[in-house]
Amino acid sequence: MRAYCAYQFTISPIDKIEIATAWLSTFAFESFVQHDNGITAYIPQDQTPENLLEDCLAIPFEGVKLSGDVKSIEGQNWNAVWEAQFRPITVGDWTIRASFHAAATTKYELIIDPQMSFGTGHHATTQLMLEQLLELNISNTSVFDVGTGTGVLAIAAKKMGATSVYGVDIEDWCVENAKENASKNGIFDISFSTDTIDSVATNFDVLLANINRNVLLDHLPKYARLLNKNGILLLSGFHIKDVEVLIDLARKNGLQFEGNSEKAGWVCLKFII
Repeated sequence: MRAYCAYQFTISPIDKIEIATAWLSTFAFESFVQHDNGITAYIPQDQTPENLLEDCLAIPFEGVKLSGDVKSIEGQNWNAVWEAQFRPITVGDWTIRASFHAAATTKYELIIDPQMSFGTGHHATTQLMLEQLLELNISNTSVFDVGTGTGVLAIAAKKMGATSVYGVDIEDWCVENAKENASKNGIFDISFSTDTIDSVATNFDVLLANINRNVLLDHLPKYARLLNKNGILLLSGFHIKDVEVLIDLARKNGLQFEGNSEKAGWVCLKFII
């Protein structure tokens, strides 16, 4: 069985994780696993380029630093290892599980096979977003999921009765993974793409953005313009220390702060325009 190398990267500051992920995606890694302080990237040992760690650490973007090390992992049944580590989780009446898990006993379920994408529901920010989303009545609404990842929030929105759902991500492989996950849930009418929010001309009733502080600060004025009157905005992907600056900018763009929830130091904010 094939041996792998695991490159364990710590990202500083952690809110630069999207930039770091985009950078690491330019290398020949097969998969990524996000953790609280950064990312672990995997590559077959026999395909590992010389000086890969040094090349990765030389990230050319100002304001973001990578540190890390590498360890070899003996060949094993990787599907079995992944399946053993990926446990279903429950949020309210919903269970998020992989396709190899038994059907859920809860009222609703989401089937998510993450591959290289982020957003299995295990991270606190995804759970916070889903908890907030499940409290909304989004039947017959339009929903925009920015940074869709695995598509978990977009798929949940469609299952909750949203008329139209649109998900975007900067990574092609995220979009493909989101499409695959939607089909595994019997959903074929969500529009997933790599479009940027600047190219979106449609307005929405609900906008979801689980990204990071810096991207959210850059996007917030655009989010406000993309919302219909009385539209709802849910934000996550940041820590408690970032709440004040995000609320302040949101208010300057006509958004009314409606409340927040917190889990393990991560926060979700709700606004209405």
